[in-house]
Amino acid sequence: MLTGDPVAGLKVLSGEDGRQQELEGLSDRELLTKASREMLIAIGLVSHVLPSQLPYLMATKTMETATLLNALNAGLRAAVEGLEQFHYLPGQAGHAAKDHQ
Repeated sequence: MLTGDPVAGLKVLSGEDGRQQELEGLSDRELLTKASREMLIAIGLVSHVLPSQLPYLMATKTMETATLLNALNAGLRAAVEGLEQFHYLPGQAGHAAKDHQ
């Protein structure tokens, strides 16, 4: 939405910086907390900037703004559900001590 190039986000996701291996090495508990934390940080950053930009965005990019707001809502729900699931997952062997830090 920010660049006007929907493929731009895919370039970031397909980067070969070793992130996939890093994520595959995490326990389910670690992955849930990491993903939830990152989503909440992103929502916080957007929420900080959005109020000042909202009048302009609503006037010029109404559909895109609606999509952004829906995505923020879905992201918040996903982060909350991830944190709730964290509490129901048992600690995993080899990761249990790390999960409780």
